[in-house]
Order: sequence, then C-alpha cells, then structure tokens
Amino acid sequence: MENLYTSNLAIDLGTIGYDECLKIQKNLLSRRQKGTIPDTILFLEHHPVYTTGRKDEPSNYSGISVIKTERGGDVTYHGPGQLVVYPILKLWEKDGKIDVRSFVVKLEEIVIRSLERFGFQAFVGDEPGIWVSYGGKKKKVASMGLAIEKGVSYHGISINTGKEVLEGFSRINPCGLDPSVMGYVDINRMDLISVLVSEFSNVFGRFDMKSHEYLQET
Repeated sequence: MENLYTSNLAIDLGTIGYDECLKIQKNLLSRRQKGTIPDTILFLEHHPVYTTGRKDEPSNYSGISVIKTERGGDVTYHGPGQLVVYPILKLWEKDGKIDVRSFVVKLEEIVIRSLERFGFQAFVGDEPGIWVSYGGKKKKVASMGLAIEKGVSYHGISINTGKEVLEGFSRINPCGLDPSVMGYVDINRMDLISVLVSEFSNVFGRFDMKSHEYLQET
C-alpha cells in the first residue's frame, strides 16, 4: 500500500556515525517500501569515514580502511565540511519499469539548481558528479552514489561545503580521479539545506523539515 501522508519528510540528523546512519536508512527504507511513511530525505554530516560502492577498485584507496556498501560508485570520503543527503524516495514505474536514469538526472538537476541559487556555475561533467568552474579550473564539489531496493532509493549525495573536507580526499583517488580535482562551495549548511528542500519539493512534492527527534517519535 502507498502512504496516505499529504507531505513528505526532510530530517536533519546533524553529525552522525556512518554505521548508525546506515541503520536508520535501512529502517526507513523498509518502512517506505511498505508505504507506512512518505518519501523522506536525511540531511547530515558524517564523522570521518571512507566508503566504497559497487564499482570498488582497491588500487584507488591503497592502505586505507574502507566500509563497503551497496551504493553505486567507487571510493569516496565523508567528514566535516560536507553535507550528505540521503533521499529515501519511491521510484515510480514508467511503462512497467523503474526509470533509474531519469531519477538520477532529477537529483543532479536539483543539486545544480541549488548551487546556482548561491551564484555557482554548476554542471555535470564528463566524469561522475557535479562540478563548478572557479579560478579558471573545473572542480568536483558533489558526488552521487545510490542504491535502489524494491523500488526505493537510499544512500545518495554528498556536497563539499568547506575546505577541511579536501584533506580527507587527498589520501584516495575519489571515484578513480586524482584528488586535486576535488573542490568545495563555501555555503552555510542550513542555508543549503533550506534551498535543497525547496528544490526537492518542486520535483517530488512538498517536504516538511523535522528535527532528528521526530524519528524517535514515529
């Protein structure tokens, strides 16, 4: 059955460990699959951690301890100075099939429009991720790695918002790229969340912000 909610949920988890957050994602994933909750987006920052996805290439993180996940993509870094966005959304079928590519494009466009509202020239480049041009150079400022299970998405997007995050990337080849391509957008965390919620609402229907305590109440 589908949920009967009139709006979707956006929840700010603050700073949270990767394993703890994955448990929350899996719980919400199961509930969304059953239709007992609406589409839900988690906003958070992780404690420093390296993860890798289904395109795992060990040579890109030699000597680094990583957490292997179900998401798409290769190795990446999460830590302070980065806003992580996990959309737990129902993907609707088109002609009897789930159109994952169109869903990914919608997410890319949401991030691009959000960054443009802060004055950044954002775009999808030849390599994965969202890029911006500044100082005459192209820099990758956002990464995406999704998983789809029984028609519902989880894992998601990371947007670099502070210079401190670049140190974490310097120890790996993020998504197989030289770490020097990584950059960041200097945007206030709460301002960025507010704009992202607005852009998600324009595409997927209204999202209402809730505190992390909301998860304990439902």
